[in-house]
Amino acid sequence: MEVNNIREAVEKFCTTIGSNSMLVQGAGGNISWKDGDTLWVKASGMWMADAEKKDIFVPVDLKNIKKEIAKSNYSVDIQTLALSELRPSIETILHSLMPHKIVLHVHAVETLAYLVTQNYSELLDSILKNTYNSAYVDYKKPGPDLAEAVSKILIDSPGVQIIFLQNHGVVIGGADIEEIIKILNFIEDTAKNRAIKDSNRLLKIIQGATLRGYHSINDIEINNLVENNAYFLHTKFNWALYPDHVVFLGGKSFCYNSLEEFLYSKDRPDLVFIKSVGVFSLNKLSFTQLAQLRCYYDVVSRINAKHKINTLNESQIHELLNWNLEKHRVKNSK
Repeated sequence: MEVNNIREAVEKFCTTIGSNSMLVQGAGGNISWKDGDTLWVKASGMWMADAEKKDIFVPVDLKNIKKEIAKSNYSVDIQTLALSELRPSIETILHSLMPHKIVLHVHAVETLAYLVTQNYSELLDSILKNTYNSAYVDYKKPGPDLAEAVSKILIDSPGVQIIFLQNHGVVIGGADIEEIIKILNFIEDTAKNRAIKDSNRLLKIIQGATLRGYHSINDIEINNLVENNAYFLHTKFNWALYPDHVVFLGGKSFCYNSLEEFLYSKDRPDLVFIKSVGVFSLNKLSFTQLAQLRCYYDVVSRINAKHKINTLNESQIHELLNWNLEKHRVKNSK
């Protein structure tokens, strides 16, 4: 397939999955394709859904990246091959490592429901049944740390086509878009969990409501985070499940067991969860923040109650929130 045809296929694919919140949330996820010594990769903070409307890809020097990787340098100074204000994805090195023509990385909801558990690899192995050559990587900070871990996997198992990243997402390599689509559909269909059908009682109560200057978030599913007791407990104790959630919504949740507890609280966080009352924000949430909040509901509503959850620890949260590259991505995604 010629380069222009590959780009057109990638852009069309991005537009499709970028508008599917079960696969891509806001500016999350990334994709790339290789053209000789050039790697075309989605820019940091850009939305896949905009691929056919905006220039969201950056060409980078693949040959130089491979040279640095050969020296075990995973903090490569990535060289762009065109004048652009766009910055290559944080995961550019990971894309460079994968030998496939096209590489996709997404935070797919059905898969995330397994990836946020302590025994994620055993659970996924039991349902995928070795249909594809897969590998697993315990949580690593996105960027150089994750790239180094993936590099070791590829050295030990060069035929790997799918890499599951704990508390993060999935990476798929393929010869063309058709193969990527086939593998992605297989993973999501196989990993599909039954989401509990929740009530929408709260939405009728709180729509348009304000409390102490906070405004209600008028989304049925998001408000079920405080209506359903299991979801409320997840929100309270299992908040930091994956990087994008932390980066866009913060490393801590503010949950209140009653309206009275909230009204007497001296805290003024951006986002509050009041049990059996509603979810409220102090400032208007961006589209990306709303997408991440909805994703959180979609994930926790699919977690099997028998599975033990693995959350990011304080050190891992601190790394994400104080990383300049992530701050740039947040700024660009607005």
